[in-house]
Amino acid sequence: MPYFVFFLNKGTNGAIRDAELLDQFDDYKQAKQFARDKRAQDDVKQASEIKIMFADEVDHAEHRLLENRDAPILREWEK
Repeated sequence: MPYFVFFLNKGTNGAIRDAELLDQFDDYKQAKQFARDKRAQDDVKQASEIKIMFADEVDHAEHRLLENRDAPILREWEK
């Protein structure tokens, strides 16, 4: 399964608006280095993120990135 590198644009409320596929790699090390290089560039905005997703297909990876996840439950000792 390939590794997909996405550029995520966030809206004003912090929710992800859309995911743009930047590239795909068969090797994790190459995907990680590509993502690090993109994050280091000055033109990446603060309201955006670069993410790596491991999936069978591009559509599946994008769906997993855009799905709404519940916040983790904090235990009393974690507050």
